[in-house]
Amino acid sequence: MDDIVIRAAREADMPQIERIIRHYILTTVLTFHEEPQPEESYVASYRAIQAAGLPYLVAVRADDDDAVVGYTSAMGFRAARSAYRFTSELTLFCDHSYTGRGIGSRLLRALLDVLAAPETFLTKYGGSYPDGVQPRRIRHLIAVMAVNDEGKRNGMALKEFYESFGFVLRSHLVGVGFKFNKWIDTMELQYSLY
Repeated sequence: MDDIVIRAAREADMPQIERIIRHYILTTVLTFHEEPQPEESYVASYRAIQAAGLPYLVAVRADDDDAVVGYTSAMGFRAARSAYRFTSELTLFCDHSYTGRGIGSRLLRALLDVLAAPETFLTKYGGSYPDGVQPRRIRHLIAVMAVNDEGKRNGMALKEFYESFGFVLRSHLVGVGFKFNKWIDTMELQYSLY
């Protein structure tokens, strides 16, 4: 995977992130958005993640620092409730034409490394935060995943992917989502940093 570089996301990356997620919104149950979201919503999310002192990383082609092929971030988990401030929710998507190449694994490993040692977002990945914002220490990272019964191993491949990184299944909610005229289960997996 020498042809891929992981770096801190930039606001200028948001159009490509919107393009990546649009595919999943329109063709899969992996996100519960049913309609593409405006680019401005991704800019607002990026800014909120930055303001919270949380990391947002992208995978880019080594020959083109502007060609985003995947992204990951930690965002506030139930952010409106301050008691959850040491818990974040994972977002992780790869361009559908780049799946199966280990990019998701590299992105997740990088995110876990940054959450374990927040200064590496600045020193290793070239990140920055708005003035006065300090990197936030996170205790738990939650992966909320849809169970795509038409996916690999009836949707369990994604669960197994997370478990291979040390995530532990904490809940399985049955039929809580409805997309493409079918009921969809979700699972919550938890990764503990300390």
